[in-house]
Amino acid sequence: MRILIAEDEPISRKLLAAALKKMGHDVVGAENGRAAWETLQREDIRLVIADWEMPEMTGLELVRKLREEAADRYIYAILLTSRGLKQDIVLGLEAGADDYVTKPFDRDELMVRIKAGERVTRLEAELAERNEQLRRMALVDGLTGIANRRSFDEDFSRQREHAKRFSRAFSVVMIDIDHFKLYNDSLGHEAGDGALRAVAQLLAGALRVSDKVYRYGGEEFVCILPETDAQGAVVVAERLRGAIEGAKIPHAGNKPSGVVTISVGVASHGADAAAGDEELLSRADQALYVAKSGGRNRVAAWSAESPVRS
Repeated sequence: MRILIAEDEPISRKLLAAALKKMGHDVVGAENGRAAWETLQREDIRLVIADWEMPEMTGLELVRKLREEAADRYIYAILLTSRGLKQDIVLGLEAGADDYVTKPFDRDELMVRIKAGERVTRLEAELAERNEQLRRMALVDGLTGIANRRSFDEDFSRQREHAKRFSRAFSVVMIDIDHFKLYNDSLGHEAGDGALRAVAQLLAGALRVSDKVYRYGGEEFVCILPETDAQGAVVVAERLRGAIEGAKIPHAGNKPSGVVTISVGVASHGADAAAGDEELLSRADQALYVAKSGGRNRVAAWSAESPVRS
């Protein structure tokens, strides 16, 4: 482990460092609590041994600060103290310390307490990784393997804020599989699920690295195109439409092509930055309606003259 020793007495700090290095640990030293806190902001350290009495910031204050402000990761804290009274130990533990070592320290006792800290930090890291995996899973559509509606909502809000703050363009592309109900009715839901997976992967493969596709619900998909104005978004949308038609997935109910196709609506955040989140999505949906009512298998971009869906 990489261990931080916060100890204002140089000799005690050196003795601790020597003992920990002999155990195989990497050691970083700090002469007081404030220097230790600054080190923790720069480096990924998961275990701290802090002397109770230090200038500028005591070990007790450092521990309290760890628990109040270092929420991004768990740091195991051991207080080093010459105080042996029960009330002092309780005070340290209440402040957030995980353990304590009395001065002068016993090497065997220190080794046992460090090993306990290793176990806790390892378990904390494993738990954090599992929680992150669960979080990522919650943002993925279980059927198609692409990002889901929840992921879109989060990314769209971030993109919208970025665009407003830096006056940047971005576009939204709404996609609907043409006559998908007929596909399901004629071939069954298992085949329909297969078609959805195929379309999702084709869309993902046809996008640029900066773009992202999401399953919006049912047979609808949506894409976010960062740094893309209306003209550029139409070019991307046409590529998506062509990729699906070019895959030639059989769809007897989709006349006259006989293959799976998509209708696409485009709306962009640009000159009219006053449009809110819902308004921008509504515009993309209106453009999609224009594409579908105009014969399907086509792209339509929103304009002020677009008919509003009733």
